[in-house]
Amino acid sequence: MRKWLPFVMMAAALGVSPAQDVASPDAAELDLDLVKLKKGPKGKQREAMRKVLLLVYLKQKETWLAESTGEKAVHLEAEISLRRYLATVEIAGCPEEFKRAFSRYAKLLNSFEEEKLKSVKDFPPVPLQDAGRELFRVLLTYRLEPEHLLEEMKALVDEEIEGKEDLSTEQMIGIVRDLRQALETGRRPFPKERAAEDMESAG
Repeated sequence: MRKWLPFVMMAAALGVSPAQDVASPDAAELDLDLVKLKKGPKGKQREAMRKVLLLVYLKQKETWLAESTGEKAVHLEAEISLRRYLATVEIAGCPEEFKRAFSRYAKLLNSFEEEKLKSVKDFPPVPLQDAGRELFRVLLTYRLEPEHLLEEMKALVDEEIEGKEDLSTEQMIGIVRDLRQALETGRRPFPKERAAEDMESAG
C-alpha cells in the first residue's frame, strides 16, 4: 500500500549511510564530533529537531496502528490527521534550513482536497524525493539519524505499555496519542537522547 515517505526511508532513497555522508572513518572521532556539536551553539537547535521528529514519529505510529485495524475510514482519518499535523507541529526552535526543508515536505503532503478522498489510495501522488533528500541532508548535517530516532520512539512506546496486557488497537492508539500530547504540552519531559549502543543492547 502506498504511504507517505517516512523519514527513516530517506537513507534508502539517497543510497548513502549517515557515516558515509558525515565523513569520518574513525568512530572515536565521530563520537567526539557529536559531543562537540551537542555542546556547541547548534546543540539546542539539534535537540529541537530531535523533539519535532520524535513527535512526528509518535503521530505516525498512531497512523500505522489505525491502518492495522483494517478499517479504511479509520485509516484515512488517521492519515489526514498525520499530514495536517506535519503542517502545524511547532518547529520554531529549529534551524532555518530544517524549517525550510520540513515545511516544503509538509506542504507537498498537504496538497490534497479532503472532500475527494474515500480511502488513502485517493491521495494525489506528489514528488517527495527531492524534498526528502533536502530534509535528510539537514538531519545528517546535525548528526540526527532517522533509524535511531525511530528506535527512540519505539522505546518510548514500549516503556509506556510495559506491564499492560491484552491491549486493543484502539487502546494502543490512545496510549500513543496521550504520550505525544503529554510531551507537546510539557506535562511530561522529553527523554534524554539515548546512545546508539544503549538502544542496541536494549533491543
